[in-house]
Amino acid sequence: MIDRSIWFCGTVLVLLALAAFTLTSCASMEATSRQDYVWAMWDQCKATDELRTSTVVIDRVEPDGRYWSNVSAGPVEAEWPRVQACMSERFKAHPYLDWLKTRQASAPPGSSVAASPAAGPALAGPIAVPTWTVGDEWQYAYKSPSDSGTYVWSVNRLEMLDGVQHYVIKGGTREIFYRVSDLASSLERVDGVVVVRHTPPRLSYSWPLTAGKTWEQDCRDERPVDRQTTNRSSVWAVGAEETVAVPAGTFRTLKIVWRNRNTSAVLYEMWYAPAVKQWVKIREVLSNGIRERELVSFKLK
Repeated sequence: MIDRSIWFCGTVLVLLALAAFTLTSCASMEATSRQDYVWAMWDQCKATDELRTSTVVIDRVEPDGRYWSNVSAGPVEAEWPRVQACMSERFKAHPYLDWLKTRQASAPPGSSVAASPAAGPALAGPIAVPTWTVGDEWQYAYKSPSDSGTYVWSVNRLEMLDGVQHYVIKGGTREIFYRVSDLASSLERVDGVVVVRHTPPRLSYSWPLTAGKTWEQDCRDERPVDRQTTNRSSVWAVGAEETVAVPAGTFRTLKIVWRNRNTSAVLYEMWYAPAVKQWVKIREVLSNGIRERELVSFKLK
């Protein structure tokens, strides 16, 4: 969704919100990869015949990807739709996650772009349930057949739900409740309204995690807003340790595969990294194709 606001202060400034989630970023003199991405897409647009002589000039990009455009001449309504259309085409043709991987792969050896933390030693023994702290953050990039973008998950608070303590993960206006004892997901709210409820809470993990471990669960997924209820019969299996490279670095992980127990159809493949207390990569099977998400950055308190 595009949110456009206009201010008159000597020149006309137009703010375009690029994503459904507003990303938080620490102030830094060094450009973020999101800023570099937007500038790269704008360079492509400027080279097109339609915009080569445009009076619209993007002169500032925020760390989270929002950009400011200074319309130096001509009515904004005549100029801005062409810029919007071109940028939307570029974002769709060159998803952020693909662009980021290409950028890292082509960077000179030893450069900060190409640099990636070493995966470290092999995982030692069973993996215990992590302890999250308020303020922990994970930024992800995603792409699917219909769209792509980035978002941030942050541990917002601890809250009692049905008499049980939960972490509340916040991403934009969405809140996801995870049971503290085992990170089972209980429900999701958007703007304070329950949109998903799992009964019992979905066991995406069975701690301690070890290669070869499996577990099963029957769960009812309710979507009150959509008035839909789905009964799921699931099985999860932990595979062998894998080293996975994502934009945030290279990590030792355990791969977890979630399947429909009745049909054996894969619902997702997820790579959990103890070093970040979270998964770093996930491939989900949706009705319209595959959605991939990868960790871009993280901050642990």
